[in-house]
Amino acid sequence: MTNLNAIEAVLEKAHSEKRAALLETEVYGILGLAGLPLPKFFFYSMPELDASAAALDIVSRLEGPRVVIKIVSSKILHKTESGGVKIPVREKSPVEETLKTMRDKFPEAEGLMACEFVEHSPFALGEELMIGARADEAFGPVIVLGPGGTNAEGLTAALKSGTSPAIMPVELAHNAAAWQDFLDKAWIWRYTAGKVRGSQRLAGDGEMVKWLETFAHLMRHFRDGGASRFAIVELEVNPAAVSKGRLAALDGVLRFRPAVKKERFRPSGKGLAGLLKPATVAVVGVSGTKMNMARIILNNILKAGFDRNRVFVIKEGAAGIDGVKCYPDPEDLPEAADMYVVAVPSSEVQEVLDRAGASGKVNGVVLISGGMGEKAGSEDVGAGVARAIARAREKNPDFVLSGGNSLGIVLPLSRVNTLFIPEYKMAYPLAENPHIARTAFVSQSGAFVISALSKMPWLKPAYSVTVGNQQDITVVDYVEKLAEEEDVRVLLVYLEGFKYADGLLLARVIEHARKKGKQVIVYKAGRTDAGRKAVMGHTASIAGDYAVARTILEAAGALVADNFDDFNDLAAMACHFSGLEIKNGNTFFLSNAGFEAAGMADSAGGLLTAEFKDAELTEEMRKVLKEFRLDGIVDVKNPLDVTPMASDEAVGRITELALASGEFGAVILSMVPLTPAMNTLPKSGPAYPDDLERSFLRHTAERMKHEGKPLLFCAAAGPLYNPYREYARGLGLPVFTSADRAARIYGKYLEYVCSKNSTEFFVKDKG
Repeated sequence: MTNLNAIEAVLEKAHSEKRAALLETEVYGILGLAGLPLPKFFFYSMPELDASAAALDIVSRLEGPRVVIKIVSSKILHKTESGGVKIPVREKSPVEETLKTMRDKFPEAEGLMACEFVEHSPFALGEELMIGARADEAFGPVIVLGPGGTNAEGLTAALKSGTSPAIMPVELAHNAAAWQDFLDKAWIWRYTAGKVRGSQRLAGDGEMVKWLETFAHLMRHFRDGGASRFAIVELEVNPAAVSKGRLAALDGVLRFRPAVKKERFRPSGKGLAGLLKPATVAVVGVSGTKMNMARIILNNILKAGFDRNRVFVIKEGAAGIDGVKCYPDPEDLPEAADMYVVAVPSSEVQEVLDRAGASGKVNGVVLISGGMGEKAGSEDVGAGVARAIARAREKNPDFVLSGGNSLGIVLPLSRVNTLFIPEYKMAYPLAENPHIARTAFVSQSGAFVISALSKMPWLKPAYSVTVGNQQDITVVDYVEKLAEEEDVRVLLVYLEGFKYADGLLLARVIEHARKKGKQVIVYKAGRTDAGRKAVMGHTASIAGDYAVARTILEAAGALVADNFDDFNDLAAMACHFSGLEIKNGNTFFLSNAGFEAAGMADSAGGLLTAEFKDAELTEEMRKVLKEFRLDGIVDVKNPLDVTPMASDEAVGRITELALASGEFGAVILSMVPLTPAMNTLPKSGPAYPDDLERSFLRHTAERMKHEGKPLLFCAAAGPLYNPYREYARGLGLPVFTSADRAARIYGKYLEYVCSKNSTEFFVKDKG
């Protein structure tokens, strides 16, 4: 039974001494109060240290051939690296000499501690573990399990991303099944548990679960908004040695601070729904004499086809602008505005919001204006916006605000476009692509959205929402609302930072969305946090903010992209293939160039395979090669290089056979389009015999849809062949410019769709 009152007293004493971290001896004391096993240890105060007497005491009271002598210091975090840990033999002379040396080297330390030596092998994987916990603003307290010892950070950094450490939010650790699933997925525990070839079990799962549950119990109690007046920031045992079937703490760190009451006010669902499906729109900041930002937005709304009679401009001294009626104040509006777009200088924002709130006729604000607290020196403006929101809600509980620093919202179904980007700067965003799943794109960065839409003109989301600095509504609020839309099948999410507790909410939303068959692609920015925290303990540096977010969101069911290009390409996979049932990972690779065939083969791995065992299919393809006189230069195999001699008809026939075969779950088709044997350029007169309508692509796209299988098309050539690629995109094919990248991205997507939707971390306790 954990003695919480006694632990509270330890923290209270340290706080009274103006300390934010405990001494190692105090950490040991807390672990003991929590019922966890410890090596026997004794503390010797540095000012009073008599090395000879202490050596006699140590030799007589400890057992074993060796002892561990460590400095106890509030100023030295990494004792081993600084020479503050020694392991002499348990004899008076070497112990006394060690005490004297360390006393002279570290006179500023509070003291020295002597511990019994726990027999284990520090160099064998699984015998030294790091058990940690840290407070996280977005996800609440999280538990961390990874390799321990002095090389913990280096080993973790050398492993494949997501392999280690294992991370789980305390809030989701509801039952024994959750802990067991956590251990089953922990890379290092497989070595401890003897589940790796050549290893043997060193400790039972129950031994580790006892430690994990104890850490979770402490973090639940000592947290912001918890029962204690203190919050544990970081708790770590590194290493925890595995010896004789048990775990023993060999080092301990605990950092803490006074607890605070925290809560994020969740915006009204009704106000949020009005922003996503507005019946009325008003714009503030429109110039009557020039095409300023607000007027561009007004014209974009009108051009989108929104009912002109339900668009209003808030402007004193004007009857109308661009055919839209003006009103001097929002209280004069004939009906409430679901979407109230504000694009005024930052110095005017608070007054505009105060008037909107006082009117009671504004439900949802889209704040385009920047400088609302995201820039140094604008904190007062941001605080003023927060006060204006609070006052507005006193009159209208459904008042919500999106932004500031928002680029706008695009809603093709509602005929709304509030981007302030002129039409000549980007392709008009209101359109539907019948070849892709209905998609919602929610991004903290507006530039990220328009950049993606510019690079991927085939991407026509049903909802494109740019959130800005999350002054009120957050990215997660939007994702939660859009995940409820039954016809939205793909959620694209770009995040820079979370508001309080939003990470945990997003994990639950993703889990729920995946259970409903939706796919979620995430890019999480802010990866350098771990580097900035490297001077702290291992738990904080190994389980930095990005590592925590990525691990938990992936466990919930998100596909987290490593970079911008991967995000775009994975979005293409999800948007084109989310409605398909991929029956297996065996994929047919077809090219007309040897280097591409080799590149695709080299990219196979994991679930993505390139097997070919169907004798009947082999014979059918051999007949096609013979018919087109290719059998003398190429054999049927996978990958299949049909050479530049292959015609459109030959490529189309072979592709059709592969699509129809039960042996293959997908086809990756890559053509180097410079061959004269194929139609790869638009029809442009007698000098150019090519005609894209005579290429194999149209018939192949129809067969792909008929068979319900993924087909990726690659045209590996320069900008001359952009029309070839655009033609393929117009037929509903995801298009690449390099075959090896197409194979790699499809392999990653395949791992995602064929993996378990979510782990038992997120199963609620039915009891």
